Amino acid sequence: MANLTNIIGGQPYTGGTATPPNDNKKNKLLNFWKGNQAAYDALAQTGATTATNPGSSATVDFTVTSSASFTVGDIVYVTGTAPGNTTRTQGTVDSLPDAVSVVVAFSPSYTSGSTTGYTIDLYDPKTLYIITA
Repeated sequence: MANLTNIIGGQPYTGGTATPPNDNKKNKLLNFWKGNQAAYDALAQTGATTATNPGSSATVDFTVTSSASFTVGDIVYVTGTAPGNTTRTQGTVDSLPDAVSVVVAFSPSYTSGSTTGYTIDLYDPKTLYIITA
């Protein structure tokens, strides 16, 4: 990923405030990602499962189709399905035990009432994704 610029639409991007230290434009640059649809789709794993409902867990071991897109230390976002936690929650890849497992660390701890239907993605909210043919 690369930085575009600190000017968006002719206006400085300051993170919503003009009061120091929050107006540090250097740290508020917009990133972009460019790739084809298959590469974009590979940044998310849908249908992930857990062995048990995560109950105030600091780490959760998810079973996925493939852990190849993830690296230890990656910031990921986990979204569950009802009756579980449906809030998109940030975590960090703690380990990759095998080709179909991703262990995600959460702070604060993660709680959900479901063992199925999780999406684990690498889509950064500060990144503009450009999909090419």
